[in-house]
Amino acid sequence: MNINQLIEKLIKNLALGNIIQEPIQIDGGLLNKLYKVYTTTGTYAIKLLNPEVMKREKSKENHMIAEKIANIAKENGVNCLPAKIINGTVLHEVDGSYFLIFDWFEGNPIISKEITLEHVKKVASLLAKIHSIDFGELKDKCNLGKEISEVDWDFYISKLENQELKDLLLKHKDQFIELDKKSTLYAKEIRNNVVVSHRDLDLPNILWDENNNPMIIDWESSGVVNPCEEVVETAWDWAGCSKVFDIEKFKYFLKIYKDNGGDLSQFIEKNKSTNI
Repeated sequence: MNINQLIEKLIKNLALGNIIQEPIQIDGGLLNKLYKVYTTTGTYAIKLLNPEVMKREKSKENHMIAEKIANIAKENGVNCLPAKIINGTVLHEVDGSYFLIFDWFEGNPIISKEITLEHVKKVASLLAKIHSIDFGELKDKCNLGKEISEVDWDFYISKLENQELKDLLLKHKDQFIELDKKSTLYAKEIRNNVVVSHRDLDLPNILWDENNNPMIIDWESSGVVNPCEEVVETAWDWAGCSKVFDIEKFKYFLKIYKDNGGDLSQFIEKNKSTNI
């Protein structure tokens, strides 16, 4: 059964009307595939989840918890797009394939060079709001974000086919190992303070409508994280990353997060010269 037949069966099983146009595959996404589907009841974004990932232990549970997190965030005023709950569940199986279904949102991600201070302000405010939410028992149920371990550099280097890149990594492997040890040690130190959050608020996971309003999508990675850790990572993304990094946007992100009730004490303690 091909993907169009699977989607047609899915739509029929869930009583979402009749398909009026062949599903359109949307570019993007490293693991999952996304389709825009027009039916007589509406327009939907249908995500086909990666079959190999879905074989992993607790993968189905993780997806359902992630969507519960998204729904609670939406209930608390966060602009986000959770999967639709149909027949009491967000996860739908058709002939061994698993799907999530979303109402279609008309918006687009931006690229690094398009980031403005207004974008930075809105994302920082949203992150502060997410960190302020009480997710209750989901904090204990989240599996993602709890395990912290050092990278097995030899394993990943052995998988490289590009010999030039492999030689470069081998040359600097000891440095990577040393930095990774320090990073892992500090990550474990700060994990006594965690919140439930999205954990992947980079540019592709926020869509912007024609009025420049943000919509957070793709909550599959949501789980527990140290708030300062996520703030710094997200500020880095929305300051342009390494390509067009803007230190003023980075500082502005931290300022807006703090102004909206976010706690930066751990970050400031480690970086006395930040001037936030």
